[in-house]
Amino acid sequence: MLASPRTRQTPRTSSQIMPETPPTLLTIGLAQIDCRLGDVEHNAERHLEWIEKARAAGVDLLVFPELSLTGYRLLHLTPRVAMPANSPILRRLAEAARPMRVVLGFVEEGERGVLHNSVVLLSDGAPSYIHRKLYLPTYGIFQEERFFGAGRRLELADLPWGKMGVLICEDLWHPELARRLAVAGTRLIVVPSASPGRIGAGVLPESHESWETLTRSTALLDTCWVAYCGRVGWEEGSFYPGGSHVIRPGGELVERAPLLEEHLLVAEIDLRDSDRLRWRLPLLDDERFDIQGPTEGPAGGPAR
Repeated sequence: MLASPRTRQTPRTSSQIMPETPPTLLTIGLAQIDCRLGDVEHNAERHLEWIEKARAAGVDLLVFPELSLTGYRLLHLTPRVAMPANSPILRRLAEAARPMRVVLGFVEEGERGVLHNSVVLLSDGAPSYIHRKLYLPTYGIFQEERFFGAGRRLELADLPWGKMGVLICEDLWHPELARRLAVAGTRLIVVPSASPGRIGAGVLPESHESWETLTRSTALLDTCWVAYCGRVGWEEGSFYPGGSHVIRPGGELVERAPLLEEHLLVAEIDLRDSDRLRWRLPLLDDERFDIQGPTEGPAGGPAR
């Protein structure tokens, strides 16, 4: 009786033995632009121009400022510029952006006609993620609660390089939000903003110094990259200084855009820098959720 021939086994490649890991190097672009108040079509055309500039610069992830499609101080114009997340304008921009991922700000018409100050991630030719601003400033010149509904959820966005967190302007002034995103695993938080400037005695506008203090402390305490994209220009008597910047995990300023002029800030970041810092500084691993109290909130009211 003849023995049956042995089946020849194909040696396994290293990719079959070890699962593929997602890339961690990406080129981020911050489109520090001005916009025309209430003119969505004009602003969409300008977004297309900056998308092409970013493509020529090799950008993988492009971020625009808060309410970049509409302008900020909309007031009674707010309902006129609102659109659903699947609007033709957003789909046109998403298709034009391929293969880039693009983050931009718009007025979202949500459920039951509620309007939101929102940011959308455009990915693979379609809107893929929405963040609705959670904290709506309504003091001084700000009147957001009169025209917008506050968001109620904090989610992470999926990118080829990992998870991304988004916080819109005032959201970053509530540090528990960035902490929650970091604990959930993000190594990158992007902050689209339309923050009016304040002039002080220093070289930088006083308002910008506050923003860099905030973004650097976030990057240090939450051991993640922070990319802040600020608007420039004038609108209804307020000026927007720009000063977009990228902060490395640990709080080091990597790049800063010029003040008071439109600019595409491009920086290469490695998300592994966050992993390396978290190995040396395991603040997130030590986070506790069992601490109770205090039992009273501001002005003697119940703690929230």
